[in-house]
Amino acid sequence: MQKQSQKTDLTEVRRYIEENFTKHLSLAHLANLSGLSSSYFSSAFKQEYIQSPMEYVTQLRIQKAKQLLQKQDVRLKFIAEAVGYSDEFYFSRVFKKVEGISPTMYSSQQKSNIGVVTGNMMGYLHAAGIIPFAAPLSAKWTPYYYNLWAQEIEHKVTLTQNKNYCSPNELLHLPIDLLISPKDLSSELVKRIEDHFPIYWLDDKQDCLVALTELAARLNKQEEAKQWITQYRARLEDVRRRLDWTSTPPKVLVIRIYQQQIFAYCNTGIQHLLFQDLGAESSYEQPGLYNTEITFDELGKLKVDKLFTIICPDDESRATWHHLQREVGFRQLEAIKQQQIYVIHSDPWFEYSPVALKRMLEEVAVMMIP
Repeated sequence: MQKQSQKTDLTEVRRYIEENFTKHLSLAHLANLSGLSSSYFSSAFKQEYIQSPMEYVTQLRIQKAKQLLQKQDVRLKFIAEAVGYSDEFYFSRVFKKVEGISPTMYSSQQKSNIGVVTGNMMGYLHAAGIIPFAAPLSAKWTPYYYNLWAQEIEHKVTLTQNKNYCSPNELLHLPIDLLISPKDLSSELVKRIEDHFPIYWLDDKQDCLVALTELAARLNKQEEAKQWITQYRARLEDVRRRLDWTSTPPKVLVIRIYQQQIFAYCNTGIQHLLFQDLGAESSYEQPGLYNTEITFDELGKLKVDKLFTIICPDDESRATWHHLQREVGFRQLEAIKQQQIYVIHSDPWFEYSPVALKRMLEEVAVMMIP
């Protein structure tokens, strides 16, 4: 019992570090948060996460610094302060010790202009520690990346009418060194951009962590991607342990409500997170990915322990959702009886990328872990 409590404390301290690494953090302060002595806390943290607490602080600071060093004309003093160091010379020594080269030299090696064609490609670059030069930023359609990078991305490209791809005409005049694009572009778009830029065709239908590793190799960002994947897997194991679905996996259903229609829904990201990584079982018998319309009666006959609901943001869809909640069969679902129903949103649940996968995992943790 003591071991479980200690592990939870370590998890909470680790999350505190992730949220506050740019501030002044001491070993004594972190140990105090855990209720342990400094030496015991440091030993326990290293045993659990392979590195000491202060090594983890340094890792996060250097990762952030490497992103800032990609920007043009940013003073080293500003970067040092932005990641938690009051002395730029001390920051430079730490950076060189970790990376093997000085911040100035690292910055000079990063001056390539990378563009992306779709919003989810930003989720791969972010995990590799890269800020794109040109990307489809929109407060409505890519809100996470808009809030993250609105000031950092030099060229914000308009999304096309279907909201999936950026406008190619806006890319053609830009000095892009490499364009990152999914493989399923239309032949017309392919023809228009292939004559202008070197292109990295990313297969976003395969496991996104595999695709991230392959992209990182192309961009010489293997270490950044490796660290990101290691952090994701550590967080995943923590959430899996706390959910405790291993012995009795819950039956999980995701529904999508659009106007007067209800769909049993499973996209690549949902399949990866809920059914592969977290080990839930699908309430819907159709294998693989699906977006299949179902009736009120069919929904009421399914075994559902946990229900995730995506409601399109229009009045008709909301009315359908309210009507569904009054249906007798729906109210008899185990998920409804046990209040295991969760409303989720298209951002991030319609995106498939390493960053979206991590964000979905965090949403599950917030919704389901006391």
